[in-house]
Amino acid sequence: MDELAAPLPEVLRLLGYRQGRTRLSQRDLALVERGLALAREAATPAASVAYCAVTVEGDGVRAGVPGIGWRSRSLARLLAGADGVSLVAATLGPGVDELTRDLFARDEYALAAVVDAAGSVLVQGLAEWVREALLHRAGLAHAGAGQVGVKLTPLYGPGYGDWPVEEQIGLVTLAGGPQIGLSCTPTCYLVPQKSLVGLIGWLPPEGRDWSPVGCTRCTLVDCAYRVGRR
Repeated sequence: MDELAAPLPEVLRLLGYRQGRTRLSQRDLALVERGLALAREAATPAASVAYCAVTVEGDGVRAGVPGIGWRSRSLARLLAGADGVSLVAATLGPGVDELTRDLFARDEYALAAVVDAAGSVLVQGLAEWVREALLHRAGLAHAGAGQVGVKLTPLYGPGYGDWPVEEQIGLVTLAGGPQIGLSCTPTCYLVPQKSLVGLIGWLPPEGRDWSPVGCTRCTLVDCAYRVGRR
C-alpha cells in the first residue's frame, strides 16, 4: 500500500485547507499524518480491468459489445481517436469505511474526517497506479514489436462532466467490480465507498496528451474540491 500515491497536500485540500490562507499547526499536521497512516493500514486495495473496443460517433461512444454504449459529449471528446478502452474498477475495500464509522462513533470527528479524506486520495492513487501499470505493459509490448507506444487518457467515470452517474451501475459489472467485492446501489453509490469505476482510453501515438488531473476538463467551476481553486 505504501507505493500508492497519497500526496499530503491533496489530503489537506479535501479537508478544506488553502495554501497561504489556512494556518496549519504542528498538532494539525500530526493529526493529518496519523489519519493517512491509519487509512493506509485499513485499506486492502484491489482492482479489476477489462478491455473493450469502442467507436466514437458524435456525442456518443459505442462499445464493441452488443447493446453497450454511452452518450456523453465530454466522454466522446476525451476518447476522440481512441479505438479501445480499459474498463476499470478499483477499491480500497471495506476497512477504510469501517474505520471512519468507528471513529465517528467514538466521537473522534477530526480524525474520522482525515481518514475519510485520506481514503479518497488513496483510491485516486490506486486508479493512477492502474493507469501506469497499463501504460508500462503497453510500452513493453510496443517496444518488443519495434513500434511507437500508444497514449492513455486519465480515468474518466460516470458523474464526470455530462456523463450520467446512472451509467455507473452497469459499468461496475462490465469492469469486473463484483470479482473484487465492489458493487453499486440502485441510487448509484459505490460499496465500499472508497472505490472508483471508469474508463481509460487508448489513443494512437499522434493523439493528444491528456493531463492526469481531471478538473481542467470539468465544467463545474465552482466545485469546492476543484484543483487550482482559490
